[in-house]
Amino acid sequence: MKDWANERARAAADDAAFELLGLTILALVPALFWTGIAAAIGAALGYPLSAATLATVGAAIATFLFSAMMTLFARAG
Repeated sequence: MKDWANERARAAADDAAFELLGLTILALVPALFWTGIAAAIGAALGYPLSAATLATVGAAIATFLFSAMMTLFARAG
């Protein structure tokens, strides 16, 4: 006999893992894009940004996007 409660719990854990992966991708891809744009603009203006600055900018963008998307996903689900 199947244990339906165990199956539902496993399915919920799988859904949560895929949701977390989706949120991570939704946050990292635009953060990498805009960090690259910032680096290119800085280099074009003759003021290349340091790696620490670019890492800080990328982390700030990713954190903001992750928190905004997490709020939207929480309200939708």
